[in-house]
Amino acid sequence: MSPSDTRVPLVSGTSMLPIRRRPAILATVLALSALGAAVYLWNNSLEAATALQAEHDKLTAMEARLSETQRQQQRLLDDLTLKSRQIDDVSARVSKWDDTLNADQRRSWLLAEADHYLRLAEQHLLLTRDVVGARTLLDVADRLLAAHGDNRLLPLRKALAQDRLALNAALQVDVPGTYLRLGALSERLAVVSMPMQADERAQARGAAEPAAAINTNASAFDQGWAHLRRLVTVRHYDEPVRPLLSDAERALVREALRLDLTQAQLALMRGDPDIFRQSLVTARKRFSRYYIRLAQAEYQGLLKEMDGLAALDIRPALPDLHASLSALDALAGLPPRREATPATVSP
Repeated sequence: MSPSDTRVPLVSGTSMLPIRRRPAILATVLALSALGAAVYLWNNSLEAATALQAEHDKLTAMEARLSETQRQQQRLLDDLTLKSRQIDDVSARVSKWDDTLNADQRRSWLLAEADHYLRLAEQHLLLTRDVVGARTLLDVADRLLAAHGDNRLLPLRKALAQDRLALNAALQVDVPGTYLRLGALSERLAVVSMPMQADERAQARGAAEPAAAINTNASAFDQGWAHLRRLVTVRHYDEPVRPLLSDAERALVREALRLDLTQAQLALMRGDPDIFRQSLVTARKRFSRYYIRLAQAEYQGLLKEMDGLAALDIRPALPDLHASLSALDALAGLPPRREATPATVSP
């Protein structure tokens, strides 16, 4: 075999395709690409159309809800107009009835209202000693009677004025001010100096007074006599000398005074005049016994404050509204009621 028979061709068979088939392949590729782009654009347009349709549906639903809300609002306005007309009709009927109501019926109604307020005020006084609430109820009753201007009700209004003045007098007890006065008195007594024991006073006096110089030229007898005279001090008092107190006894006296005044404060808050007065009397006796050697100005001032507090009436007798109730019964044609006792019920 010759070398020429075993030669391999340098160009493959595929590259030997005719050149005229290449445009057909290129056209096929372009057609497929155009088809894919068309499918992609069709899908995007379909999604856009779907989203637009959804937005359109939402807008339609909102328009329907708005229309329904407008219809409900219109129905409410119609109902409100109807209610207003009904109220006008009722007001017209009430005015008509009020015009047809005669003077005697109106007066009976006024007396019934005044009797209601007076009984409420009486309950406030008897049960809770609420002077402010009772006076407010009397004010309401008086304003109700004054609004109608009936001269036949003047006796009742006069009795109401008297009872209101009596209630105003019962409001003169200054509970907070009295409580603060007791507290200030207790604080003052806690810092006021008290008498010392005899040996303490002698030591204080010995420290304050310098010792007299001893005459060395004097005889032994004279020196002894002078020393003895320095040990003995003679004082003249116009009143009996009371025994002096130790530190522990002074502390007990101060604590007892504080407890007396604290008990007076508690009695004041409870409205118990007996315990209030007895506590102040006990404190005054204790003070006058152990603080008698204070300066007269301060001693008399503290005694005067205790006496003034003990003289206070912390629970005055309250009026019973008998004048107003009797005037009301007289106007209503009822028999006079029995006079009640003052409102002194314990809390």
